[in-house]
Amino acid sequence: MLALLVMVGAGVTSARPPTPHILFILADDYGFNDIGYHQNQRSGPNPTGLPTASARSGIMRTPTLDRLAMEGVKLEAYYTQPLCSPTRATIMTGRYPHHTGIGPDVIEIDHPYGLPAAEQLLPALLRDAGYRTAAIGKWHLGACHEGYLPTARGFDSFAGYLAGGESYYFH
Repeated sequence: MLALLVMVGAGVTSARPPTPHILFILADDYGFNDIGYHQNQRSGPNPTGLPTASARSGIMRTPTLDRLAMEGVKLEAYYTQPLCSPTRATIMTGRYPHHTGIGPDVIEIDHPYGLPAAEQLLPALLRDAGYRTAAIGKWHLGACHEGYLPTARGFDSFAGYLAGGESYYFH
């Protein structure tokens, strides 16, 4: 019986086009030249192609991120706000942070609010579309109530910290 269910399931899924895997990396305080494929390249921020990294100044070797970027989609038009909570609110909702009530400052761990529960977030939409979702790293969108936590907002799992200003070595 189990083998039959597996076969039927395999037949059903093969009729649908495969869904792409999504790996979204948001890096705070990441400089333009802090990734290998930008270093020493002609670009908008470096129109003449002057050296931006050297062995002496410290070349950032990022071969895995470079490969992921070359094989995937890079969002490089700077879809950010100047601080992390408003940026995260924008990415999670697809709306400017002033429409969500987040910003202009960050949400501190002791603030009695978070990204409003009425906002529909990207991870919940992805989960509804059949994806498994996980967040790793910094949440920084509110933690004053369980309803604001990542696993209540569409992520199946979360490993990280809820506020900003943490250290990977001492948190």
